[in-house]
Amino acid sequence: MHSHHSHSGDYVSHATDTLESITTKATAMGFHTYCLTEHMPRLHSKHLYPEEEEKNYTIRNLAENYANFHKHSQAIRTRSLSSPTKFLVGFEVEGIDLEHVEYAQKLREQYPVDMVVGSVHYVSSIPIDFDLKMWKEARAANGGSTRKLYKAYFDLQYEILVRLKPEVVGHFDLIRLLTPGEEFDTETEKLLKDISLERDWPDVWEAVLRNIDFIVFYGGLVEFNASAIRKGWATPYPQEDITRAIIDAGGHFCLSDDAHAVSQVGLNYKVVLNYIDTVGMKNVKYLDLTPEGKVVTKEVSLEVMKKSRFWEQYD
Repeated sequence: MHSHHSHSGDYVSHATDTLESITTKATAMGFHTYCLTEHMPRLHSKHLYPEEEEKNYTIRNLAENYANFHKHSQAIRTRSLSSPTKFLVGFEVEGIDLEHVEYAQKLREQYPVDMVVGSVHYVSSIPIDFDLKMWKEARAANGGSTRKLYKAYFDLQYEILVRLKPEVVGHFDLIRLLTPGEEFDTETEKLLKDISLERDWPDVWEAVLRNIDFIVFYGGLVEFNASAIRKGWATPYPQEDITRAIIDAGGHFCLSDDAHAVSQVGLNYKVVLNYIDTVGMKNVKYLDLTPEGKVVTKEVSLEVMKKSRFWEQYD
């Protein structure tokens, strides 16, 4: 089994448990590939999260944390070359603005990694997955329009895709997570939960399809991210409309638990497996390390994956 996105309490303020305990759990569960992908540092104090400010974090702390993580994770990676579970080292992009996207390019040169997860967590420099208050602030910064907020999100995602070509595209439609579904969209007079991107917001849907086409062009993998389920969704990211659009475009998927604690390693993977079956996927891809430490992309069929003894621990 595989996960291409994870965090630990050693290096991220909103996670818990040590990196060593996370990797020990992944090994015990029988993961074949497990990617270590702490957040990249941010550049300005205005982008600190509230819990970081409460802990008196500084931008320097974030940079030091990442440097320490890289050294630690490389040691874990080296140990794993002769073990059943391979640990790849990467980082998660903080898609805040173009300055941070360019910084991610430099970071990748400074700290060689196996892969990166390309994610958007901020729109108009405001977090969109921290809480509803900040989500609404981001919407206000985009003319008070949910439609414009979505468009800005997918436009920033496109910049990450074009400039970084991330091996894994993180939680593709994260912008939906905190959307207040019972609010009315004044343009369509529909509840936000009933909005069809394709039919009601065609400019947003065109941006989604543009992004998908580019991912297919350069060969990126879109993650089925199980963290959406523990946050209240019935499915992983991305939701079914975007999942089917990726399938139709010839795109490929990988699996991620996006764990922030030992208890979240592999959490809800059985639900993800059922989702993959429901949408008609025949296979998923994953990153692997050769004995020499080279990163390669492999594929496993759904039928073979279903037969894995990995699933017995969920029964």
